[in-house]
This record gives sequence, C-alpha cells and structure tokens, in this order.
Amino acid sequence: MRGMRATVSPARRSALAAVLGLAAAVLAAVAGVPRERAAADAATNGSFFFGNTAGAPVTALTVTEGQTACINIHRSGGTAGLQQVQVTVSPAASPDVGGLVSAFVNFSPGQVNRTIDYPGLPGTCLQTIDNAVVDGTRNLTFTIAGVTGGGVVGSPNSFTLTILDNDGPPKYSFQSATSSVVEGNPTHQVAVVREGSTAGTDSVTCQLDSPAGTATEGTGNDYTFSNQTITFNPGETGPKYCNVSILDDGLNEGNETINLKLVSSSGFGGGAGTPTTHTVTIVDNDGPGTLQFTSATYTVSEGAGTASIAVTRIDGSTGAASVQCTISAGTATPGSDYTATTPQTLSWTSGDASPKPCVITILQDTVLDGPKTINLSLSGATGATLGTPTTAVLTILDDDGTGVIQFTSATYTGSEAGGPITITVSRTGGTVGTVTVDYATSPGGSNPATPGVDYIAVSGTLTWADGEGGTKSFTVTPIPDTAPEGTETVTLTLSNPTGGATLGSPNTATLQISDSTSIPVITSIVPNVGPTAGGQTVTINGQNFTGATSVTFGGTPCTSFTVVSATQITCVTPPKPAGVVEVVVTTPVGSNVTTGTANDYLYTSGPTVLSLTPSEGACNGATVVTVTGTGFTPSGMTVTFGTVQAVFTYISSTTLVAVAPVQGAGVVDVRVTTPAGTSPNTAADDFTCTGTPIPTVTGLNPTSGPIGTTVTITGTNFVGVTSVTFGGVSATFTVVSSTQITATVPAGTPSGVVDVRVTNAAGTSPNTSADNFTNTSASTIQYTLYRTFTLIVWTGADNKPIAQAIGGTQAGTTNVSSLIGAIWLFNPQTQTWRGYFPGTENVPGANDFTTFRAGTAYFIALRPTAPATVSWVAPAN
Repeated sequence: MRGMRATVSPARRSALAAVLGLAAAVLAAVAGVPRERAAADAATNGSFFFGNTAGAPVTALTVTEGQTACINIHRSGGTAGLQQVQVTVSPAASPDVGGLVSAFVNFSPGQVNRTIDYPGLPGTCLQTIDNAVVDGTRNLTFTIAGVTGGGVVGSPNSFTLTILDNDGPPKYSFQSATSSVVEGNPTHQVAVVREGSTAGTDSVTCQLDSPAGTATEGTGNDYTFSNQTITFNPGETGPKYCNVSILDDGLNEGNETINLKLVSSSGFGGGAGTPTTHTVTIVDNDGPGTLQFTSATYTVSEGAGTASIAVTRIDGSTGAASVQCTISAGTATPGSDYTATTPQTLSWTSGDASPKPCVITILQDTVLDGPKTINLSLSGATGATLGTPTTAVLTILDDDGTGVIQFTSATYTGSEAGGPITITVSRTGGTVGTVTVDYATSPGGSNPATPGVDYIAVSGTLTWADGEGGTKSFTVTPIPDTAPEGTETVTLTLSNPTGGATLGSPNTATLQISDSTSIPVITSIVPNVGPTAGGQTVTINGQNFTGATSVTFGGTPCTSFTVVSATQITCVTPPKPAGVVEVVVTTPVGSNVTTGTANDYLYTSGPTVLSLTPSEGACNGATVVTVTGTGFTPSGMTVTFGTVQAVFTYISSTTLVAVAPVQGAGVVDVRVTTPAGTSPNTAADDFTCTGTPIPTVTGLNPTSGPIGTTVTITGTNFVGVTSVTFGGVSATFTVVSSTQITATVPAGTPSGVVDVRVTNAAGTSPNTSADNFTNTSASTIQYTLYRTFTLIVWTGADNKPIAQAIGGTQAGTTNVSSLIGAIWLFNPQTQTWRGYFPGTENVPGANDFTTFRAGTAYFIALRPTAPATVSWVAPAN
C-alpha cells in the first residue's frame, strides 16, 4: 500500500461550498416541521443520532490530517420513511474538510446507518486535507440540526472531529482524556498519538499520575501497572498503546479511577500536546448491574414465526433481578401481524448475567403490505437498575413480494491484517421465486485501495431460493503490508438483480480497510518442519516482535522463546500431532495474521531434512553431500535426489552422507524415506545440480504435417544437442539458439501422434504434451518383387484388404495391382494352396482369401508382361 497526501484546490473548495450553501438554503425553506408531527413520526420514521453501526452512541473521533474521517449517523426506532438529515459544521467552510459548510444525509426506508460524505460521493466519508502548514490540532463540531420527511433528532446530536497536525515539530498526547473498562477485562489499552512531524524517532513514557486515582494498584487489588516507554518510528502517528492490567476483585465497591500521564523520554521537539493526562474508569461488575436491550432496533421476517429480543444484564450480577418487557403496536396490527401479549417478566438469579429473551409471535400473511413496526419497552426493574436502551423497535419485513436486495450497511470496516472481511447483503420485502444479484469490488474514495496490492478483488453472484429471505454474504480479503498509509477504501457494488427482485438502498457501499503496520508480521520460519515430539529450535523472522508476550504453534505455547530483536525470535517447538499448524506471535498491540503460508509449520512423525552441505554441486556421481535432519534410521532407509536414488552412509539419527547421483543440471529435492515415512518437501532440501541442464521442449510449430515438414522446436537448454527424434526416428536439425531448433520430419516416422525429443550430454527432454507432433503421412513398407515368384512376409496391419495394399490407395504407396497375376498362400496342415487374383474381388468364389494377415508368408506371382523387378511401396497400416 502507499501513503498519500490529499489536496483540494481552491476551485474545488469554492464549488463544494456553493453546492452545500444551495442545499442549506433549500433545507431552510422546508425545515419548519411542527414539533408535534416530528414526535408522532419518531416511532415510524426513527430517531437520528451519532453512533456506531450497532447503535452505541459515539461523540468523538481523532485522525491525523490527510486521513479519512468516517462519521456515522444511526437511526433507531422506526425505519419506514425516506428522511433527510441536515448536519451543520463548525467552524463552517473549514479547509480541513474541503470547505464543507453543511451536509445532507439521506436515509432510505429500512436503512439505519449512513456516513457523512461529500455531495455526490456516497459512502466515501470525509477526506481531511494534508496541508503542509504548521497549524496545530483542530477541532470541528458536527451537529444534527434537523430531519425532514419525519423522524426526530436523537441524542447525541453533536460530534467532535479532532484533526492532528503532522507538519510542526512532533508533540505527544493521549488520543482522549477519558476511557472506561469493565472490571475483570485483562488488559485495557489507552491510545497515545504523535502529531506534527513524523520524520524522526520519538519516545514518551506513560506512567501513573499523582494522585493515581481512587482504584488501588497491586496484585490482589484493582489493577497492576508499570511505566512504559512508547516509541514512534519514522512515519508513525499511532495510535500506540499504554497498557493497564485490570483485576477482578469480587468486591462491590462502585466505579473507581486510574490517572495516567505522559512524560517525554526523547525527541518530541514540540513537547506536550493535549491531553497529556488520562483517566480510566473501572466499571464495577460486582453490584447488581443494569438491564437493557442489546440494540435499539431489530428486524424479523414475517415468516419467521417468532422474534426473540435479547435483554442483557451487564456491569454486575449480584442478587436476583427482574424487569417487565412490554410490547405495543407501532404500525403493525395485533392479531394480523403479531400476537398481542401481556407484559413479560424476565428474571435473573444471583450471579446470572446471561441474556433473557422477550418473545413475540409473528403472524404470516399473504398481503404485500411493506414493513411494519412493533414497540418494546422495559420498566419495573427490581434488584438492578435500568440501563440504555430501554426502548426498542422491531420491524417486521414483508415477504410476500419478490423482494428488495441491498447491502445491510453503507459502510463496512476491517483491518488489513485481520483476514477476510464479511460483506452481507439482504433480501427483504418478499421471498417469492428464486432471485440473484451480482456483486463486485473496485477502488474507491479519496484514498482508494489498489486491487492485488491492498486487497484481492472479487466478483460473483448471490442466490436466494424461492421462499428464502435474510442475508447472504461474500468476503473481501485485505493484503497486509508494513507500509503506513492510513485507512484505504474499496467500493462495493450490487447490480443485475434477476427473478423480479429490485435493488434497494444502499446498493453501493464502502469497505474501509484500516492500517495495521504495528502488529507482528511473520515472513519466514527456519526450519519450517520438525518432529511431532517437539524440541526443535526454530528461528522466526519478521517484524514488530518487540514486547512479544507469547509464541504458539497451533495454539500451544513454545517450550521457551527468546525475542532476539524486533525482527527475530527463537523458539523451542512444543509437541504436536502430525500436520500443518499456524505459528502466532502476540504482542500488546495484537497478533500476526494467519493468511498465507509464511507462518505455517509442519509437524511430521517421519524424518526431516533441515540442511544440505553443500547445497549445490555437480551431479556426476562424485559430489559428497552431508544431510542434516531428524529421524534418520540405520536400516530401512533410502535417499533420493529428485527421482534418482543415491548411495549414502548413515552417521546418526540426525546426520547422513550421500553422493549426488548422475543427472542433468537443475534444482532437485533431497528426500529421505524411513519405515516411519518420507521427509516433507521444503526449501531446506533443495539441491542445485550444476553443469549442462537437460533440455525441455515447450512448443512445436507446426504441430502436424507429413514427412519432410520443417518444424520449429522451442524450449530451454538447447546447448550441445546431439540428436532430435520424431517418434524415435532421428531427424536432421539445426540449433538456432539455446531456446530454438529447426528439424525436418524424417522418413520412417510412424504416422499419427509421435513425441519430439531433444538430447544433449545431460540427457533427453522429458515427454510432455508440449512435444506431441501428428505425422499426417501414412507409414509404408517397401518390397522388391521378382518375376515370376517372390516370397514375402506381410509386416503391415493385420487383416489389411489386399485390394488396398496393392492398389496405391493411400498416400506414399504404389499401385502394383496390374502387375500382379496372383498371390498364393500355402497351408502346411492341409498341404494345399489358396489363391487371390487381382481384379476379381467382385466375382463370387473367385478368391480363397481377400486380406493380408500380419506375419504370414505369401508367394507373389508377377504377370509375364511385368518388369523383371518391381518396387512395391505398401501401406503399413
């Protein structure tokens, strides 16, 4: 991936400002929606607020200038209408976001998430401008000012975008001033960022502030902590992390705090940024907890039968608790769309924190009536308090039409090192008939990801069967690298719906692939094969290994490991069953990805080859090679170089000495076979035979023709060529170059498909389909006939009709039928003669036989008028 600096020209900024200003004027003309009507529309059309795609409130985001800022607006409650959300930006026309004054975010029916984008560029988010000016940290406030078309402004309706400068002298700061973590979560990470210049290496120390907070530090208390030096390498802005280990103490003591501060260690010529202190709130999990829905919105197909809405108990489970779940009509009709019920009591025993379902019976109909809503609320909590949200909306999706197909979100996210990212597509509003839709990926946005470099491009078709609704999915796989480039984007597109289905909204979406340059990366493991008993010392090469906390082979920790440097770890393998396992290095930042084969290690119960000394030499029967490995046996063992068995001497279970057998130049695998099996093929067993390589034939032109045809042979290693054969018959040839030969199809070449083989001092080219040549000439046999009788043995095809054999009917043969008076066959068993007379084939009873039999002797009688000798070229087949 590549880093980039985005700029917006003054002309483009003016155009954006003009477009947005005009849109603001239009909105102002229609914004006077009565408050009463908006409140009435909330259940139907929704409440709009800043939050993540799951509906959790979000009020802030920090990026470095030049990066993409994705700010999501979430709709909770009803989703039936088509709404437009007006967002104002302060300060207005900020050059940091291309002069954006305000934005209009459109929600289609059923859509619950949209990002703030530039006009005409849906799903691209906002590209902050890298301006090459030292202007410090800037804060922009986004406010949801109104909603048209129904719906209400929810909470939070204000969002702060913090843009870190990357141009002045470097400064350090926490990414935010506060964070929270539930007691018992093992590690809490507090983000530290660098703003300003990223050209050098800067370090900062994270330590406890004074006072250190209300929580008690130390084993057996609330948390443990040690001072940490955080280093930013050239090009890195962060975030990097200060880690706090959170302990579960079993005490009902309420929420407690930890105060951290940053102190410069080296570099950071700009000094401290803002904030340099951070308060972590440990949320107590030992009290009774809070009760709430898991989400503010849910959906269910009308054919599902039931809907189970989960109510959770979090942040404590001490004592029994209960809550009332009440169901009421939104736009859905009790008795037609669902079964009305009395309030349901959901109960938890002490220590129980599992979700409890509020169950609604959904009724099927055959009416095409669109989505309907049901309202849910929680009340009357005992033994615990109510959390957020306590109200939710269930949307019943109609399944009586062919359906509408759309992405389930306008934005999907994933890490470049996180493996395949799942993209979901839904069919709603009907399930009649089989329908399909095509999907595809393409580069998109202001910082587009490059196919084949940043991700693997995909396209295909999703299919729903008759009566099937719900979601289908496909995956997009990022390609991890170590280059800092910020978040990059991929455009996802749906097209070509079939079966009567239509495209809904969104039918285009954005995949945001976040940068992951600080997690461990494994580039090789040496050796990458070893015994099932373990105990093999291996070297793991890669990047970002500093501070590694564990190394596992197939989930089992190494017997021991040593972090040699940021790019190398040595490890003693644990015992594992035979097979390939994933090797995973974990640091406080995260773990390496397991895509690809660089982190694969093969356990084998048989022998292994770990090294060859030397690893190259002449394969002439005189080069001695020391083979080092495991599992060698004093008896029942063979050693091969490629496919050729070698002479060897057993030294020990880990060493043998072999003689490289005679064969052509090239790379061959040295494999050891014992009664326990054959050594796996790895790079460590490669031996390079030096000298003249064996030729190979890769193509012929033409690939067919009669005897006498000139054929151009292409291939490799045409050095010192001694012969070229067509079906085993030597041909005249000319070596044009080391990759080309011209040869003439020789007389005597068998008819049909034959192999063209090239030979030099190293050997003969292997037989492949590339060397097939079709000889279109018929093969012939030549006889000399004498007057009056000549004895011949027929060596052509068995049961060959005599009229064809002597009639010259096949290419390359001669017609001697007028010169032969009779053909005689003697039967030694009966001591009788049988005869054939040319020209009488159609005379009944004239001939005793009409075909030649292979290997049989015949007397050929020439006519008195025939020459004294006759050359007869007969067909061989």
